[in-house]
Amino acid sequence: MSLVVIGLSLCMVSRLEAADVSQPNRNGGTTYLLPDQEIMGLAEKILYKKTPQEDLYLYLLRPEGKPAQPLPAIVYFTGGGWETGQPSFVVADAAWFRDMGIIGITADYRVKSRHHTSPLECVKDGKSAIRYVRSHAKELGIDPNRIIAAGGSAGGHVAAATELEGNDEPGEDLQVSSKPNALVLHNPVLGAGFGEWFFKDHPDCSPLKGVGTNWPPTVLSCGTKDALTPYATAVEFTKAMTNAGNVCELITVQDAEHSCDWPVTNVNFLPTFTRMTEFLRKQGFVPAPQPADSSTHNPTDAALSKRARQMVDMAIGEKN
Repeated sequence: MSLVVIGLSLCMVSRLEAADVSQPNRNGGTTYLLPDQEIMGLAEKILYKKTPQEDLYLYLLRPEGKPAQPLPAIVYFTGGGWETGQPSFVVADAAWFRDMGIIGITADYRVKSRHHTSPLECVKDGKSAIRYVRSHAKELGIDPNRIIAAGGSAGGHVAAATELEGNDEPGEDLQVSSKPNALVLHNPVLGAGFGEWFFKDHPDCSPLKGVGTNWPPTVLSCGTKDALTPYATAVEFTKAMTNAGNVCELITVQDAEHSCDWPVTNVNFLPTFTRMTEFLRKQGFVPAPQPADSSTHNPTDAALSKRARQMVDMAIGEKN
């Protein structure tokens, strides 16, 4: 497979786009179960980068109420092999964490099918998104020291690559770090398996090769039967992280193939996201769950909604 790198000068515009923002429908405390396009309609649409191909936006979901202090934020990047994908594909993931009491964001980035670009542009856009959120943290109501980068498959690579050195967009303020304070990765592309053709030419874009000391707390999931992003690679990455003195937890999804915990109807979605939420809670990114009888309770492990349980049952039925 050939790789065409398009070198273009880009200009980043730091401003909020006007948007019709309505109070999200809690749907019984589980916004993430709404249809994807309905969730997208609830989000604040924020221009974070102008490129020759297209303007790129963040879609931001706020928890209910007015927080007393800036909130942590999680920024999700969709999968799609660096070739396809839309921010709506992972908006339910962002909404899950919005329901947990932090700001959930899904970020668009350039992909081959829509923008005729290479994985390098994906990496640059991911770093631009985190840098934008941090540089505009005050106006967005975000704690700049509690920004989580997240994604699945190639989106997991984009998230992890925000921690790597280099491949920043020319003209951006490099005094503002693109490095996240935590990583949430779902069957991520890490440098072995899928994408080896790209990492051969760009080893600096390989999270597996780039692991070092002072990486942020990381939680990742992977199926034991994943043929695209092999489980063995996830194990290797986790060992490299822990050997370097970093906090890293691998969630093993037995007998699962690629997309081991996506979409929300996947039988593994709730167990995996619950464990990821608990990991982030222990690291100080997610608040403690509300009492089960609260009118604004979160769908945590102790108090999952009836509809969520029904969706799990449906997913199990489809699987069987």
